[in-house]
Amino acid sequence: MTVSRGFVLALLGSLWIGAAIAMDSQEPLPSVPRSKPVNLQVLPKDMSAARVGKLMKRFEQDLGVKCSHCHVENPQTQKLDYVSDENPRKQTARVMISMLTDINDKYLAQLGGDRRYSVPVTCGSCHQGQSNPPAFEGKWR
Repeated sequence: MTVSRGFVLALLGSLWIGAAIAMDSQEPLPSVPRSKPVNLQVLPKDMSAARVGKLMKRFEQDLGVKCSHCHVENPQTQKLDYVSDENPRKQTARVMISMLTDINDKYLAQLGGDRRYSVPVTCGSCHQGQSNPPAFEGKWR
């Protein structure tokens, strides 16, 4: 049986998001609205509020930040406005999520079944719990 490349890429993309959600499935959900998510631009538009909440919790852990790092507070309600695009960090996060999707779906997928080199990349792969990734200080020959 032959499997199309498109199917494999779609499967890997789903696995990346699924892995990110599953890795912190024991964590309680952050206090996010339970209504249908609005203004999803890089995440699947049909993603449930619970899944978005778990994924955002994972992003918080990977970057060592709180929701307010990317989301602005509504001055009237004093609550985070998850829909607003006013915080430029939110657009940066979208670019980074798209980059991760490309790395996992386009490039790592080309390595086939060799799990040593095709483990999905997450925000934590580079950020290591810090809002700005630490500089790599390896020794070059």
